[in-house]
Amino acid sequence: MTIALSTLITGMSEFIGAVAVVSKATGGDATKIVDTKLSIYKHAYFDEWWAYVTSGLASGDVRQIEGFTKATTTLDPYTDFTGAIANGDDYELNKFNKADLILALNDAIISIYPKLHRKFVFESLGLSLLTSNANSGQKNVIVADATLFFVGQEVAVKDDNASEDATIASINTATKTLTMEANLANAYTVAANGKVVAKPGKYFNLGATIGQARVPSVFVRADSTSKRNQFMEYEIITNLVGDRQIYFPSAKSVDDQVWIIEAMGSLEEVSNPTDTITLEDRRVKLLYAQAAYHFFLRETNLVSAGDIRRLVQLASNYLTQVNTMYRNLWMPLPRERAYLGDD
Repeated sequence: MTIALSTLITGMSEFIGAVAVVSKATGGDATKIVDTKLSIYKHAYFDEWWAYVTSGLASGDVRQIEGFTKATTTLDPYTDFTGAIANGDDYELNKFNKADLILALNDAIISIYPKLHRKFVFESLGLSLLTSNANSGQKNVIVADATLFFVGQEVAVKDDNASEDATIASINTATKTLTMEANLANAYTVAANGKVVAKPGKYFNLGATIGQARVPSVFVRADSTSKRNQFMEYEIITNLVGDRQIYFPSAKSVDDQVWIIEAMGSLEEVSNPTDTITLEDRRVKLLYAQAAYHFFLRETNLVSAGDIRRLVQLASNYLTQVNTMYRNLWMPLPRERAYLGDD
């Protein structure tokens, strides 16, 4: 399922017992929020909480509350609002700063990988279509994804009308340009399905789409001849110039076959309310528990020595929850060395 950051913040707040109060002001000015509906809370209940104004002249303001006065149902911020608060203005009170919750969520997304990950499939290996026509007599070939190739690699440049072998002299990933050692003898067009294909070999770049994702499975999709998927023995390596590559013990041909690379990447980092991550519903609480661990560790930097032990204990409790949930979900780590299948 896809989950927006705004939903993650609400869910994590509830997970750590910090349910937000969403309300409308009944009065106020640039120095305070007045809300008669807050009379049910005890004096000083909202001290050190955070107010988020979502409508009116001060919309978008985030202020920490210095004090809550029950007798007048008044919230006084440390810093004045940028505009006067008026009757009917929407606002929200949170026990913790949302920015700190977002930092904790992103820390969790990074640290919990690969326990939590997003699965995706990449259907290409050593092959990329031309995105611009390549004329005869030139060395440059512009492709859809130049990161799938490496300097010195032997390739075939081809379309429906012609084909020739070439060696890559340089690569500009920004412009997606492959520069060959020699000028092209033929012209190749997008309309004629022009493409660059790696020659049979043992090493192939994984490219930017796979990035640093783990690769637990690589196979050639079944066709009318083979009748079944062909799983490969392989290893993921990084070459001397930093390209992440897949290595096969024996040379493989990538042309005229559909190569499937199943990958497990880290969850998407989030910053804006509409940013999303892709995560199964049953694993969301595992993310919350990991984020809570990071959150309370961060909080130890902001409190007195007397509170540090309490926060460290809270963080430790959430880390225990992470390990328990992890075992209950039985989530084995993906590996990057595949078994030997039918080749």
